[in-house]
Amino acid sequence: MLRPTSGGRAIMLNGILVKIGRGVTGEHDILVPQDDAGVSREHAMLFLEDNHWHVEDTSRNGTIHNGRVLKQESAMLRPGDHLQIGRTFDCIYNEIEPTRETMQPLPGGRMQRDGGAPAQDLGDETPVATGLWISPSAVIWREGEALSTGLSRTEYRLIKYLASRPGEICDYDSVVQAVWGDLKNKASLHELIFRVRRKIEIDAALPKYLIIRSGIGVVFFPHGEPA
Repeated sequence: MLRPTSGGRAIMLNGILVKIGRGVTGEHDILVPQDDAGVSREHAMLFLEDNHWHVEDTSRNGTIHNGRVLKQESAMLRPGDHLQIGRTFDCIYNEIEPTRETMQPLPGGRMQRDGGAPAQDLGDETPVATGLWISPSAVIWREGEALSTGLSRTEYRLIKYLASRPGEICDYDSVVQAVWGDLKNKASLHELIFRVRRKIEIDAALPKYLIIRSGIGVVFFPHGEPA
């Protein structure tokens, strides 16, 4: 939750990504007045990661977090943190209750197709030594090594769906339906993929596991994209 320092209604943070700027159009985005020239069209974004909200600056002018200017960088938010953008956005971050995005394991720790047949195993007791493996508690193992971050429920649903169809191109609508249950969040899919890539890939800019086939769909390669 963001509460303006000058009073007024609190801004609730919904979804997993909230953009701030003069030209944002998303359902959960925060639109800043057009006459605030110090704010870019898409100035910053708030995103949920590892059960905590973070702020990331995406502007030229920077975002002020607790008096420090963030420029093209991010910071985790804690209750009482002060955020300032331009001359009109001035808010204090607070939590109403702890965010619960912790993954629940699937029965037996296995991914299954709709028909019930076991598919790509992401939850056996022992992690595989090669490729990408996700434990029942959403711990990420890459090439036999546990990474320091896990997946949120939404991120896990994305991997769950794609991992049940390894190497297959899944069209955008099918993926969005599987992750959110409807197509209203279609515009958020690429942001979600970007978030997951930051967690699972060695280099998010050069992905090998989670690949977008432009204009077609998304494909997951548990052992990396074939040469």
